[in-house]
Amino acid sequence: DVINMVSRGIPTPDILKGIHVSMASRLVKLLKATGIMKDTVLLTGGLALDVGLLLAVQEELVNEKIAGLTVVNHPDAICAGAIGAALWGAFRHDKLRELRQRAAA
Repeated sequence: DVINMVSRGIPTPDILKGIHVSMASRLVKLLKATGIMKDTVLLTGGLALDVGLLLAVQEELVNEKIAGLTVVNHPDAICAGAIGAALWGAFRHDKLRELRQRAAA
């Protein structure tokens, strides 16, 4: 689709806005499916640092009349998955060590 739009001469900012709006719509649908309608949600991953996506999500929340939900990002959002994996790995490592110690006793 993007290649087709470029070949038709659609300006790059318009293409990017369309991508942001499409992604924001899907994200808000996922948020609605969770039932969370008020609170703060942290957008993580590499795209969390994309200001256009964050603005599109905020606009979509307004369009969907979800006033109590705030979506924010963090400068270290790209590391959230790795941090979570490291914490989970440490937890599992401790559990396995406990099991080995019990088995040896």
